[in-house]
Amino acid sequence: MSSSDVIYRRTVAGQSAWDSGAPLAAPLLRVLSLIEAEMHSHILRRLLRHHADSSVAEWITQLEKLGLVEAVPSHLEHDLDFTGSFELRK
Repeated sequence: MSSSDVIYRRTVAGQSAWDSGAPLAAPLLRVLSLIEAEMHSHILRRLLRHHADSSVAEWITQLEKLGLVEAVPSHLEHDLDFTGSFELRK
């Protein structure tokens, strides 16, 4: 799955870690704080644009290995500009 076309979301463990103030490194806490429910990878990268892509990828990988975040394929139901739901009437 391409990391440029996924939806990241907190797992139950991730929500629990956030709620309990788990002792995570500052960059991991920052990423976890941004992924409240679901977030498209493009938006996450834009929010973290001041950091190298390789660093962001490493942080996400660490959160996934810890079971705090999961990545799911991006589909039409995650239509970021909502144009997929428009129907033209004749």
